[in-house]
This record gives sequence, structure tokens and C-alpha cells, in this order.
Amino acid sequence: MHSIKADDLRLGEVLGEGNNGKVFKARWHTKDVAVKEIFLQNINKSTDNEITELLRANHENIVFLHGTAIKDNRLYLVMELVDGGSLENLIYSEQINYDLAHVINWALQIAKGIQYMHSKKLVHRDIRPYHILLCDSYRHVKICEFSFVRSLGTSMTNNRGTATYMAPEVFRGKKYTEKCDVYSYAIALWEMLSRDKPYNSYDTNLQISKAVLDGESPSLDDIKISCPEKIKELLTSCWSTDPNERYSMTQIIDVLSEYPIVVEQLRL
Repeated sequence: MHSIKADDLRLGEVLGEGNNGKVFKARWHTKDVAVKEIFLQNINKSTDNEITELLRANHENIVFLHGTAIKDNRLYLVMELVDGGSLENLIYSEQINYDLAHVINWALQIAKGIQYMHSKKLVHRDIRPYHILLCDSYRHVKICEFSFVRSLGTSMTNNRGTATYMAPEVFRGKKYTEKCDVYSYAIALWEMLSRDKPYNSYDTNLQISKAVLDGESPSLDDIKISCPEKIKELLTSCWSTDPNERYSMTQIIDVLSEYPIVVEQLRL
């Protein structure tokens, strides 16, 4: 692991909060970076896991970890700065309009990042627009927040993730696989297309979990951006209550790759 001197970091504005700490914009020597600050007393297995998996990751659609620093009872994760904000912020911005080409571009990149993780026998377990960062004039995306990542070799039955994007088998506390990421991905893709919060008629996580366990899914009629039937079929398959009916990330990439994308022209 690359050790960084904490005194070489200059923390600036708060960019957001992760599962176990605040994230700052910072300056490291002459480089702009993002720094996640975690109090040492709050460090647990998920923190160790986040560091380990970020160091292992080597993919253009996953945020890069430069190294770590420790000072005054704080651990700092020094990461690449992805300066376009979260996909969630963009979805709900009234100042920004986007179309199907933008969605497919983002969705394809997210799928490639998740496919990379799955090829390494890793499950993210908290895929959602808030954990997708944008850069390069909103044309490129990077997956962040690795606190809940686990190896497929681990027996996963605990209830991890965010309720709105959580697969039914996770709610049930049953053993689950990488197909829980596929479910979360489908809900996030619906959100990109509808520009609305999934299950927004429910006020509590308990109500959402009951709806999901009862087989309720977001309505295709609420999609605001016109999209082909094949994309709608992808959604309904990927949020199936039966994990075996869901596409793999490779199959999702195959479907999305059928649509021509010229990234250089995707300027908002």
C-alpha cells in the first residue's frame, strides 16, 4: 500500500459522506484529489475491506485509490478526484436535460465496472446512483464506495445495501450471489430513465421491503425517456424476484452494446 504523509494533504470542501466517513476535496502536492476521512475508532472490517478492494481494483470505471495517510486519530483514503458529482445529483437536476444516448452510455460503463468486479469474484452490494460519480463533462462514470464489497467465496446472508435498491433475497436474509448487484443495477437504470425515486410512495424501509417481497417492482409506465422494448425487457428480467432469471452483467453489456454510442458527442 502506498503510504502518504498526512501533512502533504490540504483538505477543502466536503463533497459528501460515505458509509463510514466524510469525503473532502483536497490538494495533495500539486494534484487535486478526493480524501475520505475516517476516525480510527470507527475503523472496522468494512473499512479494511474498502481499502483492500480499492487497491486491488484496476478498471477505468472504478475510482482509483492513490494511498492512505494517518494523523490525529484519523485515517485518510486518498483517491482520484471525480469532479462531476454523483449520478444521483444529475438525475434530479432541473438544469440538465439528457436523453437515451446518455443513459445507455452511463449504464454501459457502470455495467462494465460491475462486470469487472464480478470477474474478480467480488460483489459490490450497494449499487445506486449516489455511488456512481461523473467526470469528463458528464461523459464518463466511476463506481465508488466499497465498504460493503464481499468475495463470492463468502457466505453472504446479512442485510447489506440500501433498501430501495435491495434484492428480495437480501431482504429475506437468504444466501445470495452477484445477482443482487444485477437487481440493484436494474433499479438504478429505471431511475435514470424515469428521473424519479423508486418506491417513492413508501415512507419507510419496512414498507419498501414488504413491497419488494410481495413482488412489486417500479412501473415501466413511469419511464419518461423513450426507450426500446429490449431495454424494458432487460429491466424486467434483471429485477426478477428469481435471481436465476436475471441477466449476467456480460449479457447486459451485450444488449446495451447494440446501441451506437459516440462518447465524444455526449455533451450536456
